[in-house]
Parts: sequence; structure tokens; C-alpha cells
Amino acid sequence: MNSTNVPKPSTRTQGVTSRLLDEIQGRGRLVTSLNELVAMSGLTPLAVRRQLEHLVDRITRLPSRPSCFLIIPPEHRLRGAPPIVNWLGDYCQLSQQPYYVGLLSAAAMHGSAQQAVQITQVITTTPTRALDLGNVHIEFHVKQRLDDTPLTQIKGLAAPLAVSSPEATALDLMSFQQSVGGVARAVNVVAGLLPAMTADGWRRALHLENVAVKQRMGYVLEVLGAKKYAKLVEASLPAKLRQVRLQSATPSLGAGWQMPWLVEDNIHLKESMN
Repeated sequence: MNSTNVPKPSTRTQGVTSRLLDEIQGRGRLVTSLNELVAMSGLTPLAVRRQLEHLVDRITRLPSRPSCFLIIPPEHRLRGAPPIVNWLGDYCQLSQQPYYVGLLSAAAMHGSAQQAVQITQVITTTPTRALDLGNVHIEFHVKQRLDDTPLTQIKGLAAPLAVSSPEATALDLMSFQQSVGGVARAVNVVAGLLPAMTADGWRRALHLENVAVKQRMGYVLEVLGAKKYAKLVEASLPAKLRQVRLQSATPSLGAGWQMPWLVEDNIHLKESMN
């Protein structure tokens, strides 16, 4: 075929995807989808993909269906991605994945930063691979009853972000203790969360929570001297309890059961706190 017969892109469509990325970013968003770009541009999906191939310095593809892309502003390109608080909510919304920021990451947002958190911990409902974008690392943990978890608003963020409440964060730290370095580390983080907690927050967080988790939580609050909150946990427990170990992955030490929680302190937490 004569090269002169090959159709060339219209000057009206050249660079249209780049301009749309500028427009989306100007609206304060950093996540878009192939479907959105097709709808906004009037181009075919193939044409949009081809234009995106020439914009690899501006975007990166995120694992999602439909195809999803993260816009990387110039000031964040060396880091590999913008801070997750700027785009995680939009990403999960586009990929239709329920989520909230939890565990050590949520605790840090509530002021309990025992040490720098290098990985953002996100709670979701289905197994999801960790996401690494340059120096930005996100790990996902599965919780089936995610909708029952009370969330809170963190002031001053660049975009809306779902974050577990201080009380729900504490309960999750007990539930996911192996993912945060064990109960001893979780307790230190819970201690840092105490100033952010309220009685109303505990009443909301304890609703439908796992009984064994509440038993451990009540004992931890008692050890930390937060007796008012420990009483609220105790009031939420059923009349009959099963015996549980404080650190689930550690064998029993035959140390006896702490009442009224029926928790075996198999890491000698109370002694270490004195």
C-alpha cells in the first residue's frame, strides 16, 4: 500500500488524551479509566490506548477492570506515585472495591505513630495483591464484614479517604495481630490511640465484633489502665465465653486465665507493662 494512502490522525484528535489528563487533574482527581477517556474524547478504545502509550512518563496502569490509570504529577515522578491519600479512594471506587485504610496506617493518621510506617495497610473484602508503585507500597488484608466497621474523617487530606475509627482500628489490631508484628506491638499502638478514643466510638465499634477479639481487647485496655473503655467491652460480651490466648500464634504457657476475659496472657503482657 502506498504510504500516502495510510490514514493519519486528525490534528483535532492528536494529543486529546493528554489534554484530558490535564483536565481531570485540574478537577483534583488523579485516577481515570479507559472507559472515561473514551467517553470524554469520542475516540475508540484502541485510539486512546495508542495515545496512552506515548504518555508513560505521565501515567501508570493500576490493576483493575475496567482498565484504570494513575496520573503522576511531575513533582511525584521520582517517587513513582503521588501519596496514596490523594488517589486511593478514587481508585477503589472505580474498581468497585470496598476498602478502608486500617491497622498501623490508620493508627498513624489518628496520632499513634510508634515508628514510621513504610507500607499503607488497607482492609478490603477480597484477596488483593500488594501494590508497589516506586516508593509507594500498599498491602491489602481481607475482612468479610467490612461494612460493619465504623469509619472516621481525617481533616486536611487532599481527597476523601475511608479510615477506620480509633476504636475500630484498635479492634483490628487485635484481629490482625500477626500482620502488625504481634500483640506487644499492637498494644503499644493502642496505647497511642487512647487520647483519640471516646465511649460513643467504642459502642459503635463493638457492634457485631468477633467475641474473641473483644475478649483480647478488653484485657489489653485493662492492662493499659483504660478501665472505662474496658467496662464497655465487658458489657458487650456474652454470658458464656470460650478461653482464648492473647497472642493466637503463640502456644499456651499454662499461665492461667485472666478474668473476666478468659484470656491467657501467653506473652506476659501485664508483667512487661509494669
